[in-house]
Amino acid sequence: MKILSAALATAGAFALALAGAAPAMAAGRDIDPGDSMYTISCDDIYNDWQLLSVEASTAVSTGIGDGTGNDDLGGCANQPAYDASTGKSYYVQITFDGENVHWALASVNVTTGASTTVAEFLWENGEFPTLVRIDAIAIAPDGTAYAIGDGTLWSLDLTNATVEPIAETLNAQAFASDPRTGEFYAIEYGGDVYSFDDIANSPAVTFVGSITHPDLDLDGDVTGVRALQIDGGGTFWIVVDTREGLSDLWSFTPATLTSPVLSGLFTDDPFFTQALLIIPGAALAATGADLSLAPYLAGGAALAVIAGGAVLLIRRRRA
Repeated sequence: MKILSAALATAGAFALALAGAAPAMAAGRDIDPGDSMYTISCDDIYNDWQLLSVEASTAVSTGIGDGTGNDDLGGCANQPAYDASTGKSYYVQITFDGENVHWALASVNVTTGASTTVAEFLWENGEFPTLVRIDAIAIAPDGTAYAIGDGTLWSLDLTNATVEPIAETLNAQAFASDPRTGEFYAIEYGGDVYSFDDIANSPAVTFVGSITHPDLDLDGDVTGVRALQIDGGGTFWIVVDTREGLSDLWSFTPATLTSPVLSGLFTDDPFFTQALLIIPGAALAATGADLSLAPYLAGGAALAVIAGGAVLLIRRRRA
């Protein structure tokens, strides 16, 4: 018992030391106060469509629920978006039936992690209804939704996943609305950033600039920008592929395109994702969450990851 007590005491002291040092471990910038960040895994170490909360400054992620996917061939998620008019969050849900890939609109509950499929994206197209590929969705503060797929800009009905073509546009998976201004932005895979001049009336875009950094590998082929969100302070957050098949979290502003900041690999156990979701602080408060506890909860999650790291590693190696 003495040996066990001593071991526990040592472990406790080590954990406290780590907790005290936690702020110094942060590699990236902080998200706008009160905002919350999430991702949905595309990695087979999790169940399909596993939702995780993300500590923005480090990209350390904590699972919410157990995922609700049952696609034996592997489900994935593309660009999510938050609808401030209804308080709901949506994403592009991708499945493969062994022969064909299917793209559907799904909602996700950020409290439970449960996903609900709305429907496959459908262009009614008169007498010739057609299922369409959608790569990204974005929602204005007033709830007006748009989608990008195969170089086409679509209007999107969130109630039934029907879409109507507007015009040809960029090829991009990273697409988002600025919650402060309602302006829409898209980032091509290779890192070129564009703003939509007046998305409701015209598909015209303006080139903002290119994201560059000595440590940011964007070849537009193997590696590239997979998702975009903008927080309440105007910081742009992106998911970027790595050559190892994992994902990095970076942030920048339109004025700092050549000096983006790396938060790190998405991890508890490093995983691949191409989805990023930010919910504004005011919206989160409306759910009844106690935001004053957020820093402590984040610290606790980080300690849990550290304490469980060896076990997770053993489990993966055994698998």
